[in-house]
Amino acid sequence: MRDIVHLFYVIGFFLLSSLPADARASVSTFEIVRAVLSAPDSELSYERAKLTFDALIAPEQDEAAVRAEIDQLAIAATRIGAGGNDIAELQAVRQVIYEAGAWNGNRPFVYDHDDPYGQTLRNKLLATYFDTRRGNCVSMPILQLIVAERLGLNVSLSTAPLHVFMRYTNPTNGRRIAIESTSGGHPARESEYFEQMGVTQAQVDSGIYLGVLTKRESIAVIASTVTEWLMSEGRYDEAIAVADVLLEYYPTDVHAMLTRGSAHGELLRTEFIERFPNPQLIPPALRPRFQMLASQNAAAFQQAEAWGWNGPE
Repeated sequence: MRDIVHLFYVIGFFLLSSLPADARASVSTFEIVRAVLSAPDSELSYERAKLTFDALIAPEQDEAAVRAEIDQLAIAATRIGAGGNDIAELQAVRQVIYEAGAWNGNRPFVYDHDDPYGQTLRNKLLATYFDTRRGNCVSMPILQLIVAERLGLNVSLSTAPLHVFMRYTNPTNGRRIAIESTSGGHPARESEYFEQMGVTQAQVDSGIYLGVLTKRESIAVIASTVTEWLMSEGRYDEAIAVADVLLEYYPTDVHAMLTRGSAHGELLRTEFIERFPNPQLIPPALRPRFQMLASQNAAAFQQAEAWGWNGPE
């Protein structure tokens, strides 16, 4: 099993399609997510991570077509930004995504006002975004992030309540710019997240929102879609395992912590509440399991609240 997981590092791709079908079937979702997050720094890639996670959710998607679309955008942005500084290159990335041109087949990407939070899980996948050209606060910043990464820009993700956005950090002076992919890919003032999304200073201080995330932490944010998919499939134990991996690499990932709590709550519901309306009817042999699930459910939400979370997420 370790040899199969290690193959991700050797070939330099975290794409499930690169493994034989029998090998893919023998590697769990947990192992794949851990393999992506534990890769050496030199092999961390937003693009490879996103495509790997999307392939877990929708293995039938055409990854080659998605990569070709990314290639087209990145090549155009490189040409437009050639000879300029980082700001010029960021503007080039914005242009090829949000302005109509040959680089995007004259089909610019726009905000999906019908599903702004990506409540339909497949709307968070890049394949869907390329097909519909309508995105949300997950697919939009991740695509902009991937294209910017292709140009060698120092970019990462950051979060706010029910929101993800991209950051650029100047490697020379440390100056940070928040970039709002859902608003045409333009820079945003930090104060907007306090004024419009209700972010508090306590949340910033605890690290759950507006953080300047590392590449590995940003990839943990990208992986949140995997936990949402596992929850939607009723695979609660796996969702807990993956959430634990995300918290290992991004310890103040409030979304992962809340998922962890919710998954324990769902196990509590399906294993006990629906079967034993009266807790006194729970067989003695099952009571330790019941108590563990209840304790873990409560602990996760208490931790989120201690960080300043006040819902929703």
